[in-house]
Amino acid sequence: MGLLFAAAMNDWPTQNQCNINEFIQELRCYFGTPITKDVILNKATSLSDEDAWRKESASSLLELLDLAETQYQEKNLEQLIKAMIKHYEEPPKIADPSNLVEQFGLYDEKLDLSGYQYPSLDLFPPQLHLLIDKIKKQAAQYKLPLLLSDEENLTFQELYEHPNLLLAGTIASGKTQFIYNQLVMWLYKFHPAQLKLVICKSKPIDYSAFAKLEKHFIAALASDQSPIIDYNKALSTINALLIECEQRQELFQKAGVKSITDYNNKFVHRTLDPLLGHRYLPDIVLIMDDLQTFLDDDTIRSLIVLTQKNLYTGIYLLAVTSQIMARNISPQLRANFSFRIGMKLMSQNESKKILDRTGAEKLTSSGQLVYERGENLIKGHQPYLDYLHLSSICEYIGSQRGYPSPYLLPEYRFVENTPALFDPKDKDQFFEEAARLIVMYQQGSTSLIQRKLKLGYNRSGRIIDQLEAAGIIGPFEGSKPREVLFPDEYALELYLEKLATNNNLEYTPPNIYNNSKKIINTPIEPELSMNKNDDLKREPIYTENKPIVSKKKTSKVFLFLLILVFILAFFYWMGKQ
Repeated sequence: MGLLFAAAMNDWPTQNQCNINEFIQELRCYFGTPITKDVILNKATSLSDEDAWRKESASSLLELLDLAETQYQEKNLEQLIKAMIKHYEEPPKIADPSNLVEQFGLYDEKLDLSGYQYPSLDLFPPQLHLLIDKIKKQAAQYKLPLLLSDEENLTFQELYEHPNLLLAGTIASGKTQFIYNQLVMWLYKFHPAQLKLVICKSKPIDYSAFAKLEKHFIAALASDQSPIIDYNKALSTINALLIECEQRQELFQKAGVKSITDYNNKFVHRTLDPLLGHRYLPDIVLIMDDLQTFLDDDTIRSLIVLTQKNLYTGIYLLAVTSQIMARNISPQLRANFSFRIGMKLMSQNESKKILDRTGAEKLTSSGQLVYERGENLIKGHQPYLDYLHLSSICEYIGSQRGYPSPYLLPEYRFVENTPALFDPKDKDQFFEEAARLIVMYQQGSTSLIQRKLKLGYNRSGRIIDQLEAAGIIGPFEGSKPREVLFPDEYALELYLEKLATNNNLEYTPPNIYNNSKKIINTPIEPELSMNKNDDLKREPIYTENKPIVSKKKTSKVFLFLLILVFILAFFYWMGKQ
C-alpha cells in the first residue's frame, strides 16, 4: 500500500510530489470532495484527448482505491490517505513502533502510546539528578546497556552480544539493588513499545512496585493473574519465551536477516509486510532473582535451550543467585552465561566457580562487584538508589494510559497427545530418508533434517509432523528432545515396508512401544487379515528378556556337580579310615 501510494504521488502531474499536503490539496481542487473511485472515473472519462495524460495518472489512484476497497473496505481516498499519512510520513520519527500498521493503513487508538511521557529527573532527590542525567545520556548509545560502575567514569556493558548474565553474591551484598539500577536506567531510556520485562520473584515484597507497569513494560502469559511470576509458573514462562525465540528466528529467516536490530530496522522502514506475519519485536528481559529457587530438572533443560538460542533475538536473561555452589545450577547451565559478575562471596571456591578465578571473596562493602574484561578482573561499584524513588517512577508511568493488556507471550500447553492418522499417500518424498537419518542419529530434530537434506525450515517441520504421525518419533515436549521410537535401522526398515504395503488413508501406526516407552523390536508381517483372532494367533509371542541356558550347558553343569560330590565323598571316607 505504501509503495502504491508513493507511485500515485509520482505519477500525478504536479510539481510538489515531495509534499503530501500540497498533493492532497491539488487532488481536492481537481476532483472536489470527497474523492471516491466513482468521482475519479467520471472525471477521467469526461476528459478530452488532449488531457489523456491525466487519464493515465488517475489510473494509479484507481489502483490504490481498488486495493483499499478489497482489503480494508475503504472507499474514500481522503480518509485512506489520512490514515496512511499517520503511519507513512517520516517513519523513523514515529514514537510508538509497536503501532506500525498491524494492517497497512489501519490505525488502532488503543495501541497508540505516542503521547507517552518519559520519567523526569524530579522523581529523584536533587543530589542524584547529575548522576541520573549522566547515566541517561551515556546509556543512549547502547542497544541494551548494563550499568557496572559509577566511579569516576561510568562503565557500561552491552548486553546485546552477551544476552545471558549471571550475578552471584551473598545475602545483603547488593544483588537486588543491582537489578533496581538497571531497571531505572531502562525505564528512562526505552519507550513501552521497545522493552518488556518478565520478572520471576522469590520474595514478593522486592518487586511489588513493578506491578504498576503491567500495561506498559510487562510481558506475561495470558493465564497469569499477576504480572510478577511466582516460582511455580517459572517453567511455563520459560517455555513460552522459548517459543517466542523460535518464532522470532522464523521471522528473521523470512526477512533475510540474522538479528533483531536489522529486522526492526526493515520493519520500521516499511520493507516488511505485516500481512505476512511480520511485527515489531520489543526487547524482552527475563529477570530471575534467586535463580536456585526456580530450578528443577525440567526448568534447567528449558533454560539451557533458551540460553543457547537467544543470541541476537532480543530475548535476554538476567539471573541472580546467592547459592553459586548449589547443585541444581549445573555446569552446562553456568557455562551458557557468557557474562558473569561476582559481588561479595564467602570463599575462593565460590569466586572460582562464578569467575573462574579468585577475587570476589575480597570484596567488603555492599554494592562492590568484580567482572572479567579480556584477561583482566575489573572492580566496580553500584550506586544506591532508594526503592521509594523507584516506586515513584513506577507510579508515574502507571498513571499514564497504557496498552489494553501486558505483552502476551505465546502460551505453552502441556497437552496429552492422541495418535494422529497418517496418510502414506501424502508423505513427503524425503520422508523415508529423513526417518533413516533420525533413527541413525537417534535425534528427532528439525535442524538435523535441514542440515543433512538441505531443506527449508517449513518443509523440515512438515516432515517432522509426518514422522510423529507415523509413530517414528515421539510428540513435542517443550525443551526436551523428541524421543526416537526405533532403536535401529533394521526395525525401521521393517516398519517402512509395512507402511508401503498398507497404503490407505485409514491406516494408523501400530503400538510399537509399551506403556513405559521401551522399544519392542517386533517383526511385522506384510499382510493383515480381516480376522483379529487370526492375526493374534500368527503374531510371535515374546517373553521377558531372561537369560537362556541350553540343554548342552545344563548337562555339563550337572556332570561337574556330580564329580564334585564324588570327590568330597571320597575325602570324607579317607578321613574315617
